[in-house]
Amino acid sequence: MSQVQPRTVPLTDMPNEQRTSPPTTSSSTSTSSSSSYRFATPSSTSAGATAISKDDRIQSLREEVERLRGQLGDKDPHKIVQRHIELLHTYNEIKDGTQALIGKYALITNRTIKEVHEELELPLTD
Repeated sequence: MSQVQPRTVPLTDMPNEQRTSPPTTSSSTSTSSSSSYRFATPSSTSAGATAISKDDRIQSLREEVERLRGQLGDKDPHKIVQRHIELLHTYNEIKDGTQALIGKYALITNRTIKEVHEELELPLTD
């Protein structure tokens, strides 16, 4: 049997979780074009096991799609998304107005916004 040689694969062609930087040596001082490649090695799982797990995964995803379609019912998903976007815009406008008022209140009372948030028992982060 011949041994499989590693091949280089551009990082942009790989999913994020598989991207790694190639090993570097201390004698390398310049950046080369090979820095965007990594060595791909054969998987430790057998091809049969991978095919079965892929088939199981596909079936699982199909079942999930059907379940989610059932939950959605006759509702139009685009209308649902539009409604959520409208609600987010409204929320952000109210929050911006509230933060402006808190800032003016802090200025009038000669305190920091952090102190006003603590006084009103509001979180400092969102």
